[in-house]
Amino acid sequence: MLSDSKIRKLKPTDKCTPSCPDKYSDRQGLQLLVRSSGTKTWISAYRFDGKQQKTTLGTYPQMGLAEARVANSDIKALVASGINPKNKKRQEKLANEQAKMFNEYALEWLEERKRNVKHRTYQQDYNRMHKDVLPSFKGIALKDVTFEDCKSMADNIEARAEKGTPPREVTRRTIDLVGNILKRAKRERLIEVNHTEGLKELYPKAKTKHMKHVDLSELPKLLQDIEGYHGHDQTRLGMKFLAYSFCRTIELRMMKWEHIDFPNRLWRVDIDNLKIARKHVVPLSNQMLAVLEEMKSLTGQYEYVFYHTGMHQPYSEEFINNALDILGYAGKQTGHGFRHIASTNLNELGYMGDAIEKQMAHDKKSSIRAVYNHAQHLDERRKIMQVWADFLDILRDTGEVVDFQTARQQIEQSLTNQNQVPASLSDVDSDTLIQALKSKGLDAEDIRSLLVIKD
Repeated sequence: MLSDSKIRKLKPTDKCTPSCPDKYSDRQGLQLLVRSSGTKTWISAYRFDGKQQKTTLGTYPQMGLAEARVANSDIKALVASGINPKNKKRQEKLANEQAKMFNEYALEWLEERKRNVKHRTYQQDYNRMHKDVLPSFKGIALKDVTFEDCKSMADNIEARAEKGTPPREVTRRTIDLVGNILKRAKRERLIEVNHTEGLKELYPKAKTKHMKHVDLSELPKLLQDIEGYHGHDQTRLGMKFLAYSFCRTIELRMMKWEHIDFPNRLWRVDIDNLKIARKHVVPLSNQMLAVLEEMKSLTGQYEYVFYHTGMHQPYSEEFINNALDILGYAGKQTGHGFRHIASTNLNELGYMGDAIEKQMAHDKKSSIRAVYNHAQHLDERRKIMQVWADFLDILRDTGEVVDFQTARQQIEQSLTNQNQVPASLSDVDSDTLIQALKSKGLDAEDIRSLLVIKD
């Protein structure tokens, strides 16, 4: 038998290992395990249905000898009544889990998700959770959540309609968020039904109107309005950069200072922000560089270029569209629409279709060919980016649409005079070639890949 004085003196012996702790018996199957770490654990050993089993009671000294003996007696009483103590513990644990409030369980789910997804995805879920989910399920137990509760949350989101249009995509994504929480609870046998099933069908996707954009005749006025925007400087500069670069809005929002290669006048777009995994570089025109230089004084000390210093995070996905709405272009122009304007009019200006497609990052990923595509047509793309920026400036400054061919000849002559068109890579030595490849957006890994390619 054990005593308190004897237990206090127990220490791991030389034979004690992490997988084989020292074992000391008391009575009626009560045992104390002394582990190699020094932890002392109470175990109750018993036979049920002819099989030897054991269950953990607690640790010493949190559970003293007298308490352990009482707990061990309770185990024996359950066995005598034909109840497996392990099953009873599982049932009690399940009951405790089911008694949790939905919000408590949802926050546990969110904390786990934080470890498994990218920060941007987690932040989106965090924002939706605190804005729409937690307020909607306040005071509701996990096991008591109903379809009506989920629908009420969705209806509250839909009620935030702007100009008669509900934020349908937000509604659907928040339903998915709650659905994932309930899916986990169902998998853990805490609930029997996921009450978001079928709910999204009540909120079908709104008919999308892709890339709303003004006609070319309205573009000079739009550019003038952007230049005269009286809101936040970051927003004004963001609209200008988007017009010059015709990048995706998410690429603009997630741009980091580390992605900007000022010496080589390149923006190395983070591949995680693209629709498909591929490399993409954007040559920087003089106007784009000027915007970035102005942004340095605003956000140069932060990680992201377009950074909301009040919220301490990158700007939201609607910051450009909201500004365009303020300028009076609601339903007429979106941030994404600048891409369509550029694509259409660059073709009208007579530039290579392949180069335009490369610049818009429309090419599909491929194997080793992707290494070449990374910088493919970059000489032409540099010219395209500068010509496009100059073309927009002409429209803004003159306030009218100029003849395409006249504009192209005028701008390219100016480029030639200023020696801004990059030199050819032919007929150069290896060191110069390597430097030229780097200037074209290739990193060391890409160059090594090219060196090992065989005919």
